[in-house]
Amino acid sequence: MRWLSLQSARITSSVVLDSVLLLLLAILPLILGARLARLDQRLSVEDSNARRVLVGFYDVERNPTDLFRWSRPEAALFLFGFDGRPARVMVRLAAPRDTADPPVLSVSMRGRPVGAFAVAPGWRCYYLLTPTDPAGDTPLLLRTAAYRPPDDGRDLGVALAEFAAWPITGSAWLPPPIRTIFLVSFPFLIWLIFVWHAPHRASGATLLYRSTVALLSIAGGGAAAFPAEAGYLLPTVGWPWWPLLPLALALAWRPVRLLLARTAKRLRATGISAAWGGAALALALIVALRLGLPPLAGMSGLVAAVALTILALYRDEGLTFPAEQSMQRNEVLALAVVTVAALALRLYRLDDLPSGMWRDEARHGLLALRIWSDSTYRPVYVVAGADLPALLFYLMAPVLALTGPGVGAARLVSALAGALMPLALWWAARPILGGRAALYGAAFLAWASWGLSMSRWAFPATLDHLLELTAIGVMWRALGQPAPWRAAAGMALAGALAALAAYAYHTGRLAPLVFVALTAVRLGRDAGAWRRALPALGAAATAGVIVLLPLLAFIAGDFEGYNRRTGMVAISNAQNLEKRTVALVLDNIARYLGMWHIAGDPNGRHHAPGAPMLDPLAGTCFALGVGLALVGRRSKAFVPLLWLGLALIPGVLSTNAPHAMRSLGALAPSCMLAGMALDTLIRATNSAGSHLWRRIAPAVVTGTLVVSLSFNAWLYFVAMPGNPAVYNEFDQTETAVGRVARMAATSNDPRLRSIRVFVDRRLIERDTVRFLTGDLIIGVFDGVRLSETVTGDALLILPPDVSDGDRKAALEALGLAAHELTPPLLPNGEAPLFLAYGVGDGTQRLLNETFSPDSLPGGK
Repeated sequence: MRWLSLQSARITSSVVLDSVLLLLLAILPLILGARLARLDQRLSVEDSNARRVLVGFYDVERNPTDLFRWSRPEAALFLFGFDGRPARVMVRLAAPRDTADPPVLSVSMRGRPVGAFAVAPGWRCYYLLTPTDPAGDTPLLLRTAAYRPPDDGRDLGVALAEFAAWPITGSAWLPPPIRTIFLVSFPFLIWLIFVWHAPHRASGATLLYRSTVALLSIAGGGAAAFPAEAGYLLPTVGWPWWPLLPLALALAWRPVRLLLARTAKRLRATGISAAWGGAALALALIVALRLGLPPLAGMSGLVAAVALTILALYRDEGLTFPAEQSMQRNEVLALAVVTVAALALRLYRLDDLPSGMWRDEARHGLLALRIWSDSTYRPVYVVAGADLPALLFYLMAPVLALTGPGVGAARLVSALAGALMPLALWWAARPILGGRAALYGAAFLAWASWGLSMSRWAFPATLDHLLELTAIGVMWRALGQPAPWRAAAGMALAGALAALAAYAYHTGRLAPLVFVALTAVRLGRDAGAWRRALPALGAAATAGVIVLLPLLAFIAGDFEGYNRRTGMVAISNAQNLEKRTVALVLDNIARYLGMWHIAGDPNGRHHAPGAPMLDPLAGTCFALGVGLALVGRRSKAFVPLLWLGLALIPGVLSTNAPHAMRSLGALAPSCMLAGMALDTLIRATNSAGSHLWRRIAPAVVTGTLVVSLSFNAWLYFVAMPGNPAVYNEFDQTETAVGRVARMAATSNDPRLRSIRVFVDRRLIERDTVRFLTGDLIIGVFDGVRLSETVTGDALLILPPDVSDGDRKAALEALGLAAHELTPPLLPNGEAPLFLAYGVGDGTQRLLNETFSPDSLPGGK
């Protein structure tokens, strides 16, 4: 109470009067908007905003009398702006069927039955009474038996022509209570900040606060006046955490701040042990999260542990970074060791880990070979068969031309790009965070399982980030050059590299934006620095535009093709039956916030399914780095956090979150933050004055890096290869067929080279087999006969799931001397990769020499 009275005394009467007026300003637009609101929601299927409301529906179709959309067997209609008010819904439906019985359509709202009725073959209007969700979207889930008409491969539900909904109750003086609290919370939060800081604000800042409150209040009134549109664009999400939690924090901010200051003073008095204790607690909580600790409890504890560590480390002068110095011998040697480790981890068993090619890898290899062999084929962006920019294919072309088609050869360019990323991270981070922090970050990146997974396959995901990191490092140094011509030359190179990233992968489209944002951060608020940098900025823009000209020309000619893939995965086109765009974005943000410590990408092609994207030690350093960046937001510590936020944009705005490939740009700044945290801990330890702690610090760093390396190597090279959720994501059978064919063609043993290999027609047409055998002469089995007569040793390969009739036909096609062979097995040893039949003793030896003995029965 004494504290409240002291705070009240600080607020002048004019502030109180202004506060009352501003609060009234927040309420009055809501009243006006609610009285003017049109509460009904009407839609015809050809409306431009139909995709907002209709999920799980096909494109518009037309018959002689009506426009309509077929639903899938499961679809949804979304109601916006009802906010808990019961609604009456009208749908105009038809369900023509070949059978006499009409289908039954069941309707539910978040598991609560709304109704079920038979839908007639002809058009009729059906009416429903449904509850609505007071907070968030209201999906009406439509379920019906699947129907597939003749000559139509789609699974259909019912046909919809019109939809309308309106509340049972009329207009009121205010929106429903939860919605009113939600809309008022925005200006109210600004008002609270204004009240607490009023004595310290100049007149210009006061005017800014008042204007912001006024604009938010008017926006709230507009949301009340147009509930359907506002319900889609600004749904009431997060209730009750939003707005109650930020309101509570705003009300309690001053006492909490005083408490934190006192706690920090006491923690600093205990010495460096408090900081290491907080870091150890953070590590324990991250391990516990992996072992099943509830996410809310684990993440709350992690925030507290990070706060404890930061309070113990933070000084009144804020975060400081060592001035950039010339490289010392130890730094060069350490960087060389990190680079060699990154290279070794990406080249080791590249040909067979992952154990099979993915069809997209094969398609990329085929495109590279076409570029090499066809002088008229020079794509900038490949729509059909790849949906990717073409830079990777040009880099792969000479490698495949030199070595021939192969799994390892196809993956080599991506592996080398991934191996160079730690070096590029060091190059970008050193002038920002210092040499040691950059080196630690590069080490974490060198062996991160996330980076290994993304760079050990023939995909361009690493290329744009390699170019982006290099561009940022060049930019940061160029803008510090005293000679204008050096600054201009450096910025021209940096701009060209950032633009070139757009030719690598879809996320490379973001690289110019990241480049511009970090360039602005580099120059800061110094108007003189901006004036001096104008020639260099012009050089960067000019070089970037020149590099982008071919891509811009392609976009102008095929805008739809360029955006086809990104449109398919865009969150605005998500077929989610529970949430719409804004709610999905917030859900994605929550998933990405948890991907470092709770659950990562579930796709086994991208990473260990569901495993956090960072190992526990790197994850602990990352969490501490985020805390340091937030505390030091006015320093260079904030640069990697800003970079991280920009890198997450492609993932947040697309489906299948968390997606390791679309968010790969976040890996490098995450490792920067981790390296910064480890460096800050070590510098604080060395300056603590304790001889014992200074002796322990090097061992802690070494142990942290060694354990991090060991954990990631175990995860990628031991745990993932034997996981069916990983290897089943790749074309195991097709890759094995290609390996056998290439072994028969390239073996040093004349007996093996003389074996004629035949492949089932269903396999020979698949992309992976086409790539691996494209330069070989392979016989074909069409299910009845072979493409040529067998005159010597022959091997016939069938898919593993063929019928007994196909097996019998294979033996008959090979002749009386044919026999069944022992095929290689899947990594878990439970099923064959393919079925094989041979003529001659050399055929089994060919299989044995192609595959590891451990993959054959009795080989272990």
